[in-house]
Amino acid sequence: MEATKATKDADGRRGGDRKKSVSKSVKVGLQFPVGCIARFLEKGHYAQRIGTGAPIYLAAVLKYLTAKVISQSTFLRSKHIPFIYIFNFW
Repeated sequence: MEATKATKDADGRRGGDRKKSVSKSVKVGLQFPVGCIARFLEKGHYAQRIGTGAPIYLAAVLKYLTAKVISQSTFLRSKHIPFIYIFNFW
């Protein structure tokens, strides 16, 4: 029997193909970019340490607020009655 030695790929890993990377937003199911929000929180110096759940929570709050604004705007749009302006030049 021949001994087969596992060779390393170009990226230094052993074995087969690489797995496709999955973003935090996709894992949590949010539309807002969790990674960007985490970066903004870290670079903004809002606190010395930022937990892993903070950007996820903030992205969920942003999603909720935008959904509320869109629903309110569609509701007001459906109730909109166009005004007729009559100008008097007397």
